[in-house]
Amino acid sequence: MEKTKKIGITADCSSNLEYAPFKHNIKITRTCIYFDKEQFVDGIDITADDFYKKLLTTDIIPTTSAPTLQEVVKAVEECKKEGCDTVIHFPISFGLSTYGQNLKQRIDDLDLGVDFHVINPNTACLMQGYQAHLAEIMAAKNYSIEEIEQECHKLDLQTKIYFVVDDLKYLVKNGRLSSFKGYLGSFMKIKPIITFSEDGKLITREQVRTQRKAIERCIEHLIEETKDKKDFVVLVAHTGNYENAVLIRDHLKKIVPNAKRYEIFVIPPTVGAHVGNGILGVGYMGLEGIKVDL
Repeated sequence: MEKTKKIGITADCSSNLEYAPFKHNIKITRTCIYFDKEQFVDGIDITADDFYKKLLTTDIIPTTSAPTLQEVVKAVEECKKEGCDTVIHFPISFGLSTYGQNLKQRIDDLDLGVDFHVINPNTACLMQGYQAHLAEIMAAKNYSIEEIEQECHKLDLQTKIYFVVDDLKYLVKNGRLSSFKGYLGSFMKIKPIITFSEDGKLITREQVRTQRKAIERCIEHLIEETKDKKDFVVLVAHTGNYENAVLIRDHLKKIVPNAKRYEIFVIPPTVGAHVGNGILGVGYMGLEGIKVDL
């Protein structure tokens, strides 16, 4: 009889697992955030609340670096100490960073002492975290690596979220918006609605004047895309805007009453550094056909 593998799960701190609405034993690899010469390790030196408060007091647009190989090795070693002979790692979407893809291509050279796999979640934040959580649940039930990857991909295809960008300078800084369009958009109070493409990149879905109308448009997308769904979770995201996120969640409970749950999450600093403060997002995670309860 073939020995059952014990699978450990690791994920980058872009996965929101620091603030997850569920219990887990997923090992987190850390990124660094830089405010000019100041360096902070996400989740160790700075929390999401402190990060967004800091953004309000500085003109510096922070930068980030991917988790180091040493971070990955450290997480794998933690799994090995718990008896794992196989590890699945969930980096941020390959469409947002080449780090995960590079790591996947180097697996044979790493000599980590385990059967190591990298799954591209094609997303970030809590949506990424939920894929890692799904993998952890399935691993505990002795599902195979192939089955876990298939289910994570299925979950990704049923998940969609729309973010309203408040401060356009972050999109300009990161090359997703030209300086002229950024200036014009700020002058005309235009708020881009961004979402994840099928290949996990952040793209502009549309542009709407004023934040209120942009949020209303996101809610329209949510209502239209979930009208025939029977099993789904409503997601509300924010960066330093918890009070308004609560108002949106409470409103969605009234107008989308058939959701399984309504969850608010803060976008982690390593992602927030690229989109700025004041973000609000509305989306959903479909659960139909998923093999385990999530």
